[in-house]
Amino acid sequence: MRFLPYLLVGSMALPILIWVFINNFVVKGTSNNLNTQDFWVLGSLGVFVVAAFYLLSTWMDKFIQKTRG
Repeated sequence: MRFLPYLLVGSMALPILIWVFINNFVVKGTSNNLNTQDFWVLGSLGVFVVAAFYLLSTWMDKFIQKTRG
């Protein structure tokens, strides 16, 4: 059961990883060029996503351990 929170976080991150893969390797053109401000917004959102994924998985892991014992 301890792997389930991390499996949940991985399944939540999978669409993001697929989108990044498609955006970088499949879609080519000039319409999807990002400027500096876009990178700041995406970077700050990425930090919040990583923090939320980490906190969710650790919270769920602690909760599962607490309810098992």
